[in-house]
Amino acid sequence: MLSEQPQEAPLYVLPQNKLRVLVPKIASLSILGAVFYSGILLNLSLIQLSTEEQNIANLTSLIFLFFIVVLGIYLGFHQVSQPYKFYRDRMVIHKKEIIYSGISQVQKKQTLLDKMFKTYYLDLGDKQFLKNIPAEVQADAYLQQLVTYSKNYPH
Repeated sequence: MLSEQPQEAPLYVLPQNKLRVLVPKIASLSILGAVFYSGILLNLSLIQLSTEEQNIANLTSLIFLFFIVVLGIYLGFHQVSQPYKFYRDRMVIHKKEIIYSGISQVQKKQTLLDKMFKTYYLDLGDKQFLKNIPAEVQADAYLQQLVTYSKNYPH
């Protein structure tokens, strides 16, 4: 029988701002769904269908679009529900490990939506980002300290 080693506890767990992701996602999916449904209605009006066939096509497309919108919202919520975990020598983002010594930069940036929701994101170089960080949390300074320590005192 194999004995399992206990999991290393993270030094810090940083939750993401859920509203920053969900509000824009819900708005964009709703608008795109409405545009797509309007296109379907326009196409159905140009096709010679009986009233019953038209009703079935309308209902089917509406159910399909509703399913797509709900799935998009669920996936967005699932993604933003996973916090960033900081360990002694690495961090974990959505099951992906990033070693601190491999981080080339830590740049704090903010988009227009970030300003509206009082969040920011960190550019870690090599197309790696920490997004949806609440503005009151100084994760950039903390992460920079971990990166500097990791580069100066390799394990």
